Amino acid sequence: MPGKKQFRFIILTVIILGTFLSLVASSGCGKKPATGISSAEKLTDVNTVLAKKGSLGDQFIFPGKIEALQSANIVAKVPGKVASVQVDLGSKVTSGQVLLTLENKDLADRVQQAQAMVAQAKAGVEQAQAARKLAQAALQAAESGLVTAQANFEVVEANYQRGQELLAAQAIPEAVFQADYELRYKQAKEQVEKALPAQIKTAQAQIAQAEAGLKNAQAGLSATQASLSLAQTAYEDSFIRAPFSGVVTARNINPGEMASLAVPLISLVNLNKVVVKINVGEELINKLVIGKKVPVKIKAVSAKPFSGMVVNIAASADPQVKTYPVKLHLDNPAHLIKPGMFAEVNLGLEQLKKLLLPVEAVVKDQQDRDMVWVVENGMVKSRLIKTGDSDAKQVVIQSGLAENEEVVIAGAESLKEGQKVMVKCQ
Repeated sequence: MPGKKQFRFIILTVIILGTFLSLVASSGCGKKPATGISSAEKLTDVNTVLAKKGSLGDQFIFPGKIEALQSANIVAKVPGKVASVQVDLGSKVTSGQVLLTLENKDLADRVQQAQAMVAQAKAGVEQAQAARKLAQAALQAAESGLVTAQANFEVVEANYQRGQELLAAQAIPEAVFQADYELRYKQAKEQVEKALPAQIKTAQAQIAQAEAGLKNAQAGLSATQASLSLAQTAYEDSFIRAPFSGVVTARNINPGEMASLAVPLISLVNLNKVVVKINVGEELINKLVIGKKVPVKIKAVSAKPFSGMVVNIAASADPQVKTYPVKLHLDNPAHLIKPGMFAEVNLGLEQLKKLLLPVEAVVKDQQDRDMVWVVENGMVKSRLIKTGDSDAKQVVIQSGLAENEEVVIAGAESLKEGQKVMVKCQ
């Protein structure tokens, strides 16, 4: 008689076997063939799966490429021989820092010559201004003298009239009248009517002449200042400066070589912040907003994701790839992230439930259209479908199939329309 341990083992084995057979019966695997099929008829074995709704595992993980926020291939503004190069590959520079200098002694001489001409022109302007000031003073003096002369003439004229009355009354002799009244009257009248108006006219002419001289002097000053500005610009252009703060990524020139206007001398990038460019489909683009922070994984740098921020969303789709370009910024203070690296951006959007099938369930018909084989009552029927996004394991079924329909995923190579099949366990 077997022992207690052996008896317990036999009972446990029977229970496990019964449970397994029950699971097989309930799973649908090994289904009986359709009614009317003899046991001797050989059926095609297929594996199936039920179409279910779900979400792609990496539906919102987008590949992206790293670019520098700012980059520049710096060329010379004027051709010339290089006098010195102040930076090298990998040098960190600040905005406005001199990167290299061209030989510029002749340019410096031109600046000094232009400065001397400007100084001379300024002196001419000052002289013209002084001449105008003197002419204005003469005009003011003549005008003031005329006012005084007019007042004096009024007094003299009144005395002259009184003298005429005295002369008529024979109260004074003719000689006294001529000396004390008539002569003074004529002199005062001369001043008011001729002498002082002539002085005013002369002073006005002098002012006009002084104004013209000042205008010419100012034009000369403007011309010399323009020449000085050009000379200073040419001199300043001999110093090649950094347009922004960054890191030198290429140096293509050495002292003594000629700098041309076409060949880049220095390449510069700003790595304090980098840009990640991704492409997003139309079904998701309106779910993104500027300023949204999302994790960005860069495997070449760290297993821990970086924090990126959406800074730009294209208003129209790229006509070639039919998706919308999106830009994100990543802070990069340590300069570990380099341009050209690849990134994975998780947009962190709400997962949408869609009808899914394993990618192997979708096959092509003779017209190269997507289709699946659907099992109904032990027979297969072809069904044209429209597919959507895929994560290489599952594919979204947009149309042509309903949830819980049974679809062949293995054994479909030789199936024909209406063929009877035997569903096997996977």
